[in-house]
Order: sequence, then structure tokens, then C-alpha cells
Amino acid sequence: MIDAHCHLHFAAFDGERDEALARAADAGVRGLVVADYDHRLRGALQHLGERPGVAVCAGVHPWAVDALGAEALTRELTLLEEALASPGWAAVGEFGLDFVRATDKDARALQLRACSAQLRMARERELPVVLHAVRCHSTLHDLLRREGPSPAGGIMHGYSGSARQVPLFLMHGLDISVGGRLAKHAEKLRAVVQQVPADRLHLETDCPDGPVPGDSGSERSEPADLVEVVRAVAAALGQSPERLAARCAENTRRLFHLDSTLSADA
Repeated sequence: MIDAHCHLHFAAFDGERDEALARAADAGVRGLVVADYDHRLRGALQHLGERPGVAVCAGVHPWAVDALGAEALTRELTLLEEALASPGWAAVGEFGLDFVRATDKDARALQLRACSAQLRMARERELPVVLHAVRCHSTLHDLLRREGPSPAGGIMHGYSGSARQVPLFLMHGLDISVGGRLAKHAEKLRAVVQQVPADRLHLETDCPDGPVPGDSGSERSEPADLVEVVRAVAAALGQSPERLAARCAENTRRLFHLDSTLSADA
């Protein structure tokens, strides 16, 4: 298994990051893709990326954009450009649109500006993208149609759109990543994953905030919880968890060029 999207560098794991990595390895997780939020934790993110089996992405999350004005966003994007000039990044992300958080015209315009800028950065560097999309799928599709995604592809992380929208994003070269939020809704999960080709599907925890399927009591998720996501998606597809996990891990490994393996001795 490979966790295609998590935030192991967040403060929720301070003081027990090594233990979380060891639990993940013991659970059968062989790799992680860790997504950025903004410049403030990027140093910790780069440090985490030095570990075997961990791929790291640099980007500006739409929630971070919401806290910025136009001038501050320019500075944030400049810092991202400078970071991406250094080697070691597997992708640009996470970035995108979240129209639950951005409810007025100005806020959405700022998110669109940040999204467009990061699509450009990914295209220029031929890096995959990690896209966040909530209640904005039609707008994001229109933006991708105008500007084009990265030629290196990418993922729609924590997919929350409809099943009928899946082919639109596949057409843009984007794979679909499924996490605990969708896995908690069996009927929608089944409809979505049946639209995704086997070589375009990824599985994630989105920890520490992604919910664990079938567990309403956890306050924090972690990469080891990918086991439960695999079980839920395998049931939706009528496949064995082992077969699904192996295929999705290969998809994630290939997209993010993850060629090392997570160790239980972190």
C-alpha cells in the first residue's frame, strides 16, 4: 500500500512522527506522498522527504490562500517558485479551489489566481499536480480546459465530485484519489470508483484530518489507517484488498516516481 496523500508534517504528529511512520510500515504501508500547505511548514516537509519511501510536494493550499490578501498571495507564490527551483519535489500541491471556504466573488477570484499560477509552475517544471476541489468541480474543469493541466498529470485528491464528472478530469490527465470521506458513503463510492480505470486510481488517508471508514471515534487519522480505506474501496469494486492495494500502490509509485520503501525502523 502507498498513502497517496497525507500531511505527516503537520503539528498533530509532533512528538510521535517516528511512531506513526513505524505503525504505517507495520500495517503494510510502503510509501507516502506528503502534501504542502504553505511556506511555514515547508522546511519540516523537506526534512521529512529525506526519509526513504516518502515523496513530498510543494504548494499553497486554498485554505491558506483564504487567509491572504492579494499582496500577501504574491509573496507566498514567490516563495513557492523559489522552493520549486530546488530539486526533490515530487509534485506541485496541494492547491486548487474550495468554494465552501471561499463564498464571495473576491475570495474565489484569489483562489483562482493561486490555482492558475500553480498550474503554470507545474507545467514549466513538468511536475504532476495534486488538486484540492470542493464544491467547485465545474469551475475547475473550465479552468483546466482553458489553461491545461501539467503534462506530467496528477491527481484529484480526496475526490468529492460526482461519478459523471470523473471522465472530465480523467480527460485532463488527472487520476482519481479516494480517501476516507468518500469511503464513508458506500453508494457514492461505488458509483465513483466504477468510473475510474484500474491504472488511474489512488488511495489516501488525508491524515491527520481525513476520517477513517467505519470509525466515528478517531480524533486523528494516520497513514496506518490506509488499511481501512483499502477495505472499503475493495468492497465497492468487488475485489480483494490485496489486489487493489497492489495496483493502486503501483499507480502512485509511478506517478510520483517513488522508488524507495518506507521502513518500520523510522
